[in-house]
Parts: sequence; structure tokens; C-alpha cells
Amino acid sequence: MKKRPVRYPRGSRIPAAQLETQPRSYTGIAAAITFACMVGIMWGAYGPRTGLPFETAFPYTSETTTALRGFLYLSDPMRLHTNTFYHIGYLLSEAFGIRGSYVPFQVVYAVLWWARGMLVYAILRRFLSSCPSLCFCAGALTLVHSSDGAMMLVEQMNQFGFIFWMLLAMYCFVRAWDAKRWWIVGLLAALAAGFEYMSLWSYESQILLILAFPIILILVRREWQRPLRLLAWYSVPLVYLFLTYQRYTHTRGHSYQESVLRKSWSLASIAGDWGFNIFASLRFWDWGSPQGWRTPPGYAYALSALTALVFAAGWIAVIRLGEDRERSNPFAPSVRVCWTLLAGGFAVLVLSFPVYLLLNTARGLWRTQFLSGIGSGIVMAAVLGLISWIPLRKFGRMALVIAAGSAIAYCGSVYAIEKGGTHRYDWDRHRRALLGISRLAPNIWPETVVVMTNVPKGEDPFFDNLWFDMGLRLLYPGIPVAGVYYYSDGSPGPGNNLALEGSAWHLEGNGYGRLFSTTPLAKTIVVDYDPSGAVKLLEKLPPWLCRTTCAAELYAPHAVILSGPMSPIGARRFGDDIP
Repeated sequence: MKKRPVRYPRGSRIPAAQLETQPRSYTGIAAAITFACMVGIMWGAYGPRTGLPFETAFPYTSETTTALRGFLYLSDPMRLHTNTFYHIGYLLSEAFGIRGSYVPFQVVYAVLWWARGMLVYAILRRFLSSCPSLCFCAGALTLVHSSDGAMMLVEQMNQFGFIFWMLLAMYCFVRAWDAKRWWIVGLLAALAAGFEYMSLWSYESQILLILAFPIILILVRREWQRPLRLLAWYSVPLVYLFLTYQRYTHTRGHSYQESVLRKSWSLASIAGDWGFNIFASLRFWDWGSPQGWRTPPGYAYALSALTALVFAAGWIAVIRLGEDRERSNPFAPSVRVCWTLLAGGFAVLVLSFPVYLLLNTARGLWRTQFLSGIGSGIVMAAVLGLISWIPLRKFGRMALVIAAGSAIAYCGSVYAIEKGGTHRYDWDRHRRALLGISRLAPNIWPETVVVMTNVPKGEDPFFDNLWFDMGLRLLYPGIPVAGVYYYSDGSPGPGNNLALEGSAWHLEGNGYGRLFSTTPLAKTIVVDYDPSGAVKLLEKLPPWLCRTTCAAELYAPHAVILSGPMSPIGARRFGDDIP
């Protein structure tokens, strides 16, 4: 006879060992749909039409290596899997016959965004089995967390990627902790360790959260006699810490990470930066971009109102479908649960920052706030749970709490879309400049140097010669090319390591590697920047480009420009739609 699942009274705590025998709930489906709609609204505002003006070494690596090797970031063995999700986006573009398009990259970014909220929800459900409402709220508020300046910037996909691997590892570990069959325990523990590896070998800032997670689980479950599970979990970060120690003892201050370390190590300075970041992560009413609005704010306000409505509707649906709907307080089973959740969430929030505090840009709010979104979402959900215990009638409590949660969702969405608009603005400047070059020179001879002059310092579309150079490589796929640009005052852009002297260009100094170290002056194209994309070809070589003297009579740009249509890969990449 088939064994029936044990049924527990509504509102009671279901033992962890019995979780897997409980009937499947529809609350997870409601949460998944709601989160997908919320992400779709925020991401859809600008995401599908925004490409990569920076960090373009990732798609360039995918384009110039094999399908399997493209998954690996060989420049840094301790960040070996940094390229994983960028490469998935590239492979999707090839699979769908749209090689060069950045839309698949954006789709991968959106899926990782959605998965972050879902995994927070799923993990909390393992702790709060009879309270899907609080779990939903924490997952949703994690999604709208947008205090980081790089929010909606697809170039920072790896930030979402390492968080995804970390949360997936934590979810598998909790399942392994609760499992009874030895083979399920072994499988889940191995998966958890594998996902830990993918996370830590993508980025390092989550190391303290990974070390602390089993301790949190032991305190909540009040069980600690799981030595094999703990051994599997801790083996990965211990190996990582050992290899990291070995690496830095050999580099002796010459690695990139060591070059960006903070200068002041006083306890007061570190504590001040720590408090600043914690407050910034929770200050949802002031998550705006320091650059201000680059796009019409009304667009963001309207879409964010829709995000808030979807959040409220999804929360109500989860309450209606969940096992806590009959309680007098459907948001939280008890005040104690809310305080416990608040303490746990605050611990996660606090432990999200120590690695970032080592940087000289600890207060920069750039790439340093993504990880804290998990703790921030849990803290805000716990606070809303506490508010739900205000002595009001059930309808009044529901209205108050849902309105407060919707206000947070609205603010988070507004600022996420604002930042998405800023990144779209930067992308438009970048692609217009490159497309303007392609209009003048749809094809060029190999080993050509493209020089852009008269670039405004205040509205620099490249920010560094590296991104101009990489942009040209992606504009002319398969053709060795180099780029340098100069500001309107004649000064070179940051990172320029090509110099023109005599009858040739020469690579000098340090900096990033070019595709060639020298090329004749005759293989030069000089264009004048125009913000509309209508760049102009200069018929004569500007004399100030030469370091000393050079053979200006060798400059013949029309001989370097080849006829024929622009590469369809470059056209898809930069969107050939400038009038």
C-alpha cells in the first residue's frame, strides 16, 4: 500500500526530515511567474537594446577561440570561470544564427537575475516551510535591490553569475542536509561542492558567506552531526584559500587585485566604510545613479508602478495559495520568526562586504553592492513581517504591509531602470562612434590603425583606448586592427600605448596587448568624431599626431579602405540603424 504523506496543522512548523514528503505547493509557481514578470518589466525597459561598450574582451575571446575553451578565462587561474555566462550568450547567438548580436547576452543576464530571486525564495522555504509569504517577499525584494551603480550593466554579468552559483550551492547543501538516503546525500553534497567551485573560481567576495552558511544552518536546525556533508562543503573554500595564499606569496604585490587595495587600514576607517555600505544597501529611497537621469524619468515611473502592482498581485497570490492563508496573520507565523529572520538577514548583509572593504574604492558603490542584495532583501522582508504584527484588523494589516512592500519594489524598480537608461545612453554613444567609422570604411586592410580625433572629454564614448581598440576588433571580425583616440584638446585618451614616429606606428610601454606591435604609417585612417555618428574622414594627417617628425606624405586613407558591405556580424553587434 502506498504510504500517505503526514499532514500537519496549518501554521505549525514542519520538521525538516518530513519536508520531502509534503504535497507540492503552487506557491513556487506563483513566485516564479511573478519574479519573471518583475524582471521582464525592469530588464525590458532598456536591456534588449543595450550592448557591451566595455568589458568586450569577453565576447572577443568567445569569437577567437574554440567553443569549449571560450568558457575559460585563462588570464587569471583563480577566476577561471569568469567567462562562463558571457560565452553562453555568445553560443546562443551562434545557435540562433544571429552571431554578433548582444540580445542573447542580455537574455542570459535576465535569466540569472530571475534565478537569484527564485533561489533566495527556495532556500528560505527550506527554513520557513510554513511561511511562503515571507520567503516570496525576500526573493522579490532581492530582485529589485538596485543600490549598485552597475545594475542593469550586462558587462557585469559575472557578478550575477557568481551569486547564482553560490545560491545554487547553498540550496543543494540544504537539500543534502535534510536528505535521508545516502545516495541522495552524496549526489547533492557533490553538486553543492561543484557549484561552490564554480562560484569561487569566478569571483572571491562571497567567501565569508560560503564559510558561514553551514553555521547558520546548524544553528537553525539545531543539528550538527553531519560530518560528511560538512567535509564536502568546506573542502572547496579551504582549497581556494590555500591556492589564494600561494598565489599572493608569489606575486608579491604585482597582481591586479593587490594594485587596488585600500591605503588606510585603521579600524575606524574600515568600520566607517562598512557602515556606509550597509546603510547604502538598505536605503531603498536613495538608490539613484550619481550621474542623474540620462533618459526620460516618466518612462521609469510608469514601468515601476507596473512592477509594484505585479509584486502586490504576486504576494496576494502566494498568500492565497500558501499554507498560511488561514492564519490571522498570513505574513508571518510569529514575531519570533521575524526577529530570527531579521538577525539572519542582517548577518548575511554584514558578511557581504568584508572582501570589498579591502579595496581603495570601498565607498564607490560600483560592483560592491550586488552581493548584499540578498541580505538586504531578507532584512526588508523581516521588517515587513514585524510590521504585520501591528494591532490592526487583518485587512488593515494586509493593506499596510503590501503597500509598504510595493513602495520598496517601486523605488527599486525606478532606480534599476534609471541605471539601465544610463547604460543605454553610454552604449548609444559608443556604437554611434563605431558605426560612423564603418560607414566611411566598411572594410579595411589588415593591421590598419584607426585614429579618432576631437573626442569630448566630458562625453567620452570609450573611457579608455582598450575599449576603442576592442570595439574595432568586434566591428571588423577576423581583421587585425588597432585604434587610438584623442580628445578635442589634442591629449591622448587613457591607456594609449601606440606612438607614431617616422614612417610607422610602434607599440611602447606597458598596458594591454595589441594585435600587432608595429605597422606602416600608410595603413592609417584618421577620422573626426561626431556625436551623431556622422564622423568625417581627414584627408591630411594632423601634424600633432607625430611624436617628433613623420612622413606625412605616406598617409593615404583611401588606399586602406576597401569596398564591399559591412560585416553582418559587426552590423548585428552595433545595430546599423543610424539615419
